[in-house]
Amino acid sequence: MSHHFIEKTKPPQGVSSFTKIRLGWISPAQVLLVKPGSTQCAFLSPLSKKGETLAVKIPLKRRWSGGWNHYYLVENRQHIGYDRLLPDSGILVLRVNPDVMEGSGTVKVMDADPGSPHFAHATFRLDRNNRNAFIDNKNNVAIIPLWSDKGSQGVLITTPDKSSDALKAALMIQKLFQRFPEPRGKEELESIDECIASFKRSDFKTCCQVVRRALK
Repeated sequence: MSHHFIEKTKPPQGVSSFTKIRLGWISPAQVLLVKPGSTQCAFLSPLSKKGETLAVKIPLKRRWSGGWNHYYLVENRQHIGYDRLLPDSGILVLRVNPDVMEGSGTVKVMDADPGSPHFAHATFRLDRNNRNAFIDNKNNVAIIPLWSDKGSQGVLITTPDKSSDALKAALMIQKLFQRFPEPRGKEELESIDECIASFKRSDFKTCCQVVRRALK
């Protein structure tokens, strides 16, 4: 997804959140800061569209002079606008080290499927078993793609020790959505609202219980 062109006869894809932040195309208010060790849920608008939240920043190391150098950026890449020609869609995780020279790995894609050439399956997606979690044990960071909501893509920033329960709960919610497609009845909506509320307060056990009860 870092290639200038997917196909030579077609236009290039859109630039990353890192580049857009540097150019001032994404304001600080559109970037959610989540520190390692925290658990927080966010819904990201597609990077090629305007939206309230366009990226999550996870700081990893401090400079001696203050401020953060190494950090993760999390963005939602969809086949919209300049990104319509991307080989993949979903949650993209970038690791940034602004202290290195340009062209020497300032931004690296945390490839969800390194076995696929040319970042063909670089994004993390809840509906792909081998691509539904990014775990960094060293920095105490776990990133889990969630369900979509009104055009935005959900993502959970949490810790590796919570990631298994969180992923299980997210998959249960996805199963609930599949069982009860829109339009939904009152009881179905109440069950969905209850399990999502439990998930957002990190009560993953209750979330799974609510889903099991609703699926009976």
